[in-house]
Amino acid sequence: MKRLLEKKKLICLIIFMTYISIVLKLTVFRFGFLYDKRQLNATIFIDLINVYRNVGTGVFLRLFLGNIGWFVPFGFFLPVLLKKERFSAVIITGFLFSLSIETLQYVFRKGVAELDDLILNTLGVVIGYLIYKLTLTLFRKRELRFRQIRSTGSPYPIYSATSRSTTLP
Repeated sequence: MKRLLEKKKLICLIIFMTYISIVLKLTVFRFGFLYDKRQLNATIFIDLINVYRNVGTGVFLRLFLGNIGWFVPFGFFLPVLLKKERFSAVIITGFLFSLSIETLQYVFRKGVAELDDLILNTLGVVIGYLIYKLTLTLFRKRELRFRQIRSTGSPYPIYSATSRSTTLP
């Protein structure tokens, strides 16, 4: 069983590192993409609102949902790899990863370093973590139900006649 868990963690690590590589390739290490000067946008959501008003819903949604979506895997896979799956550790690490990307984009002129991106990326990490916790809860309930079926032969809780508590193996 322990060996199976180690194998699953190794697979998650490979997926996570591949994901990190793809995000860095798309955001920082993109070839043929260089701004004339460094750009920093410290206003919150003003440019996104202007994109919505002037360019259209499609581009706005791509930017808005893209910044969230690209960081959902971070929030999902990181707690699998950590010894302690604390919410704060996952969110702070995701925030620092996003901050690193924005800083590298600014330093190497590979994009506009934006506060919006930092906020939306961190929101993506939060959503990913919540999906992780939901998935974990569902798997634990499923495993508890399978244990109950194996030990009692019934998928339904068995109640004691003297107390109304559920007897679970």
